[in-house]
Amino acid sequence: MASRSRRHVAARGVAGDPGGPGRRRRHQERATGAPRSTVGRRRAEPGRAVRALRLFSPPGPGRRRAADGRAARGRRPVRRPHWFPRDRRASHGPSRGGVVSLRARFLTILALRWLATGLIIPVSLLLPLSRGLSVAEIGLVTAAQGVVVLVLEIPSGALSDSWGRRQVLIVSALVAVTAYVIAISAQDVLAFAASWAVMGVFRALDSGPLEAWFVDAERARGAADEVPRGLAHAGAVMGVAIAAGSLASGGLVFVADESDVALAVPYVAAMVVTLAQIVAALVLMDRVPSTDRPDQKGWARTLAEGVGLVSGPALRWFAIAMMFSGIGVSALEMCLPVRLDEFSADTAAAGVAMGPISAVAWAVGGAGSAEVARVLRHRPAASVATALVAMQAVALLGMALAGTPPLLVGAFWAAYAVHLGFGASFNSLVHDRVDDAHRATALSVTSMAFLGAGAAGGIGLGALSDAVSPSAALAAGALALTVTTCLVAVAGRQRSGATLIAPPDRP
Repeated sequence: MASRSRRHVAARGVAGDPGGPGRRRRHQERATGAPRSTVGRRRAEPGRAVRALRLFSPPGPGRRRAADGRAARGRRPVRRPHWFPRDRRASHGPSRGGVVSLRARFLTILALRWLATGLIIPVSLLLPLSRGLSVAEIGLVTAAQGVVVLVLEIPSGALSDSWGRRQVLIVSALVAVTAYVIAISAQDVLAFAASWAVMGVFRALDSGPLEAWFVDAERARGAADEVPRGLAHAGAVMGVAIAAGSLASGGLVFVADESDVALAVPYVAAMVVTLAQIVAALVLMDRVPSTDRPDQKGWARTLAEGVGLVSGPALRWFAIAMMFSGIGVSALEMCLPVRLDEFSADTAAAGVAMGPISAVAWAVGGAGSAEVARVLRHRPAASVATALVAMQAVALLGMALAGTPPLLVGAFWAAYAVHLGFGASFNSLVHDRVDDAHRATALSVTSMAFLGAGAAGGIGLGALSDAVSPSAALAAGALALTVTTCLVAVAGRQRSGATLIAPPDRP
């Protein structure tokens, strides 16, 4: 024991004496700034001044290769300063937008697209009312859009899957401008029907390309788990954009002099915003090479497969659920302006009121969708979608039972608080069950079911509103959303991760 203690003291040295080889070496290194020899030992770390110089100097290729080598060998990578160059394609998706992130570019284009829609939502039904159309005639007019969407939805989705997301999005924006021009000059049922039919072409072309481009790019960079939250954030941006457009629409109607001209001014503003969307799409959208390939034969093959999606087992319940959801949302959008018109003798005054009401509704919907983005981190999308559509059914029933304007508007806002979040969570369920080659086609199938049933429901709900009351039409819409709740619950139990269609072997 004593000999062991003597060896221990000799190795460490006594107090006040640098005895021991290890302690003498450390004293010498501190005094000179460098070790006597590095043979058999680790090289000394550089001093503080050298480390600071390295921190604020651009890294050379040697340091970059060393960092990449550490990561490849599974070792802990070095913390890089904020200016250290990263793999831009892996971090931000396609490179056309420079340092702007993929999600930011997607949300920018989405905001412009829905800002134009927000401008015309408050006046889209009041404009034909002010020019002499009845509620039943408006139902027939809006049905023209549903018929066109029913015919073109799947072909337009196949076109987006084969021709290119950006090209189809730009064409849809040009078609929207044409529809706005026709609506401004329309004076009778036939002209308004033509406007809504062209709007149906726009809705069919627009239903999938932008979202499919975002999902494809996220999956291409290995971030598929970010898709549900990205779509929920898209719902929030959509709500804010539509709220801003609705508020601006009400202001434009208020500033204009004559009632007939005032209700047409928001359409002109929507044309300007749509042209800005075209420019943004040209600048910010990139090709995703695996899906955006111009191929005429690919379009025909994708179209044939898309027809099979309608009756496919993986998409059947989703399409049926969207049909009943379209009926419920049709009641939500159609009956509120009519009920507000019941409380006011002036149609233009109802149009002014619809601007702030719609703005608040979409702002509340955006806030609700942002909250859904946080909920989706801890809850599955199927349960979230089921709960949200059930809450929307209750809110629609509240609109049917409301006897005063404040209660009516409050129930309307409650319905929109969950509207956008439901759409985001529902679409994420569809994306989990489809491959990249048929993504836009799958979105077109659900959109076709939604808009087609909504148009047919608009005819029936308009006739029910004229024959009985708008409250009866709202109650029917609440019943349709109750059926949607049950169907979404059934569809959500299906196994995710399976593709809807296995693409055929290429010759």
